Amino acid sequence: MLDRRALLAGLAGTATATAFGQPAWGAPAAGLEVLGAPNGATVVLVRLIESGGLAAAAPGATFRLWRDTDELRAGLVSGRSRLITTPSHVPANLANRGLPMKLLAILSMGHLSVVTANDQIRSFADLAGKPVVGFFKNDMPDLVFRILARKEGLDPDRDIQLTYVGSPMEAAHLLADGQAETAILSEPPATGSIARAARAGRTLHRAISLQQVWGKHFAKPRIPMAGVALHQSLIEDSPELIAALRAGLAPAKDWVLANRSEAAQLAERTMSFRAPVFERSLDFFHLDVVSAAELRPELEAFYRAILDLSPESLGGKLPPDDFYLDL
Repeated sequence: MLDRRALLAGLAGTATATAFGQPAWGAPAAGLEVLGAPNGATVVLVRLIESGGLAAAAPGATFRLWRDTDELRAGLVSGRSRLITTPSHVPANLANRGLPMKLLAILSMGHLSVVTANDQIRSFADLAGKPVVGFFKNDMPDLVFRILARKEGLDPDRDIQLTYVGSPMEAAHLLADGQAETAILSEPPATGSIARAARAGRTLHRAISLQQVWGKHFAKPRIPMAGVALHQSLIEDSPELIAALRAGLAPAKDWVLANRSEAAQLAERTMSFRAPVFERSLDFFHLDVVSAAELRPELEAFYRAILDLSPESLGGKLPPDDFYLDL
């Protein structure tokens, strides 16, 4: 969702000029605006904020979804939003273009699947010659699908009839309403599409887990897709906040998985997901909390796969060594 050249050029150009403010060492990060990506894994950070886990280190912290690149740019460049949840390639791209972003932890190990009304589709090979609807062209979902299609021996532009819409919800609605046969979907839109089709008497099924296919070609059947990133100045200004994140993220994830109904209601209130759909989709989020430093080999394998396909999506290189933080 972030491979927008204008955004990246603007961020790089203003990175050194922006005054983020320099409070005394150890001062609380008062008034921090936390920006969250519109995916299910963001509920982990929302839970940490709502439970008071950041209250002492970031009094008055607020949460807001970023839905487009203008919002993300405004938050980062102004310094209001130095803490974000994000697709994992976004902070790597920004770091390579001059903005001192760091990746703290991965929250989602992949939440993409191919959902279809065609019960003959069970593998990538079955997609040859078939129409498939995707979303966010040239960004995370599309990059993952294209990487795997190539690994499975298909040219996604030549061998698959790919078309694109603007959002996962749009793709989910087309599929549920019978206007498309097959789509690449994230969660919870995949769960919502299957349920909506069922109410109309149509049957959809998850034909291909992209996480499982990833495991055929890489180390493990998981994709380090989304996580928590922050600006270097936040580490320097408010070490207590980083300590609170390190202490609180894993318990917040455990709470979400142990209290699914309450977590779904939280997601509905703060992120506009429908609670019943969100709760059912939790089984497909692959939530986890793993430090970026621990996951560095898998992240670098992921980044190399992106570089082979679309170098500009990462600024043409792997992020620097100090990009990966530990929990």
